[in-house]
Amino acid sequence: MRSLLDWFPVAIGLALLAFLTSLQWDRISRGQNDFAALYAGAGLAGTPDLYSRAANQASIQATLGVTMESVTYTRAPFYAVLLKPISWLPYGIAWPLFCFTCLACVLWFVIRFQADCAALPLYASFFIPVAAFIPQGQDTPLLLLFAGAAILQMRKGRDFLAGLLLAMCAIKFHLFLLVPVMLLIKRRWRILAGGTTGTLVLFLLGLAFAGTNSTGRYVQTLGDPWINFATDMMPNLHGLASTLGASLPAETALVVLVIGAFLWICFRAQNYELLFAISLLCGLLVSYHSGLGDQILLLLVFVLLVNSCTDKLMRAVLAISLTPLPYFFGDGISLSIPIVSLVIRKRSANPSLANVLKPG
Repeated sequence: MRSLLDWFPVAIGLALLAFLTSLQWDRISRGQNDFAALYAGAGLAGTPDLYSRAANQASIQATLGVTMESVTYTRAPFYAVLLKPISWLPYGIAWPLFCFTCLACVLWFVIRFQADCAALPLYASFFIPVAAFIPQGQDTPLLLLFAGAAILQMRKGRDFLAGLLLAMCAIKFHLFLLVPVMLLIKRRWRILAGGTTGTLVLFLLGLAFAGTNSTGRYVQTLGDPWINFATDMMPNLHGLASTLGASLPAETALVVLVIGAFLWICFRAQNYELLFAISLLCGLLVSYHSGLGDQILLLLVFVLLVNSCTDKLMRAVLAISLTPLPYFFGDGISLSIPIVSLVIRKRSANPSLANVLKPG
């Protein structure tokens, strides 16, 4: 990416993403999306009504003047406390500020990790989830920031600080469930110590400001079926099973298969960044609830895996997964992303590909 011509395709990609985003401009301009739930949760932080669906709906109605039945605060108590300052701002200011912050996180990641992958700006400019998180009001770019910063700290030998940064990924813990497992298997004790310390601080923060019973209400909210609507559009194994009409035992078998392959690689490979990428990829696959905007984490998976293997087919599949091609399937998006990911998974787990599992 050294000449002006190198950046011309990037401009085309950004124009495409801008066009796709503009198709939902009415929704974006009004902020009628999941950010409304975060704003409501921030306003209700410190009250007994944080997980009250009626209180959330009343807050959203008062803010936007509309009812959004499927939108309510479903995150951990500590996150509502951290978001409290945005509730002090008018919604018309808080929403653009949120968009700017998320875009800044993506831009930071691309600039900071371009040295690892010179073509990263090109791939990011065509990556459909980059155009999805704003209309959806998703905050996953914050996770891209925290996880990316954690990798940079690990490279500097600051494992405890890296663990503290990873603790912030508890914002959407279900996408990172397999990372602690990998850390335990590889005995990365200082990272685990940092992560445990950070998680404990966040947990106590939630208890202190959201109430001692907030954790129980949070767990109860996660069990409510209404938070998992449109499962056939989820780009994970749950979405795959829903699209195919597969039974629960079949979905469970797929999850077990992915986790089994993940554990096999963890015990075979030594390259930490490859294992972190595989942990994140498998976490995205087995997550019960995720959306298109969450797939922005594949940018980090791509960078880490490209640097950790030399297998041409695997690198090609990784690159294709970041192009708009898999997303042209419409409702089949829940099929395309897991299938591409499973191809990568199988390729990584093949014992004949010693160069993929090269030691780090």
